[in-house]
Amino acid sequence: MTHMLSALALAFAHATATPVSSIPLSTTCGDLPGVEAMLDVRSLNYVLVGEYHGTVEMPRIAADAMCAAAKRGRPVVLGIEFTTANQSSLETYIRSKGDAAARTALLAAPAWQGDDARASQAVFELIEQARVLVMAGKRVSIVAFDRVPEPAVSREREAALAEALVAARARVSGSLVVALTGSGHAGKTPWSSQNPPFPSTGQLITDGETIALAFARPGGQFFGCRAPNGDATAGCTAYDMPAREPVRARGIVLDGTLREGFEGVYSSGAAYTASRPARLAMAAGASVPK
Repeated sequence: MTHMLSALALAFAHATATPVSSIPLSTTCGDLPGVEAMLDVRSLNYVLVGEYHGTVEMPRIAADAMCAAAKRGRPVVLGIEFTTANQSSLETYIRSKGDAAARTALLAAPAWQGDDARASQAVFELIEQARVLVMAGKRVSIVAFDRVPEPAVSREREAALAEALVAARARVSGSLVVALTGSGHAGKTPWSSQNPPFPSTGQLITDGETIALAFARPGGQFFGCRAPNGDATAGCTAYDMPAREPVRARGIVLDGTLREGFEGVYSSGAAYTASRPARLAMAAGASVPK
């Protein structure tokens, strides 16, 4: 996957000059210890990868989990936390050659126009990995599953997120849904910050079929428009994430005692780095963080 991501960065920097045939493609999955044990769970139909929006590393975990499942021959539905207005552009892109015109068309869709960290360069690379797998003949599809974007936290939105993922799986027989979503949606505990509390997306999908993964907390940085304490004075930029535990080896550990509401925790193997919105990264010709 590293070679593919590096090539993608080069394509961003020289979008109008680099022919698609010169961009090396890779279907080699990133090393993710523990992913095979997770995929061996017989009843598994949904993997909810809980994330802190705006990092490089968290979408890569979702990419590697998707890749590992697709390599097994199982149909995979990749869930992206975009509104349904983006569905057509996502479907078109993963069936394209990934050339400059295709990238431009994708990034013209509504999700990419603001400073939303859900539309980061790292999320673009996750979608690109899905496209590469489709080109290699793997059965990968994609769903934009955010139907009620405002308010950010509501009973209606949680229900809509869950319904969209369940419906997406129903359209692809025997599929595994791998969805990248905010940690609060993925976890199987109610939104206790709301009065009265209401169920999260993870709670609304059949429990025995779903594994929710929390992210390890070694600190680092994320791109966002407010600091973890809610201060938005600095605007949209890279912010520090508090470190709550040591850096652990990259991989997935299935253990429901590690984090309440989650069946397991994943680690990137390093402190997190910020991933800017894809449109900003493309405009600046930024390289993909290693």
